[in-house]
Amino acid sequence: MSERWKFQIKNGVIWGLIISSCIAVFDVFEMSFEDAFLSKEKLLRTLYFILAGIFIVGYSNWKKKVKREYSTELSHDNPVNK
Repeated sequence: MSERWKFQIKNGVIWGLIISSCIAVFDVFEMSFEDAFLSKEKLLRTLYFILAGIFIVGYSNWKKKVKREYSTELSHDNPVNK
């Protein structure tokens, strides 16, 4: 597996779980713990957030990382930077 996909999966899963958990915490005030975290609807929502995290958030973070690494590789007195 390429470095890009490893990075995207790691970032996307973490992002998806955090966002889904935050929403579920707010749902606990209105319903039971089991309904807020373990219902089929909420588990599907978590899956959607994880997939969105992998493909959208992970990709945009990867592009930022590549751009940041590329800009640090360029020398300050390089004509490209002027």
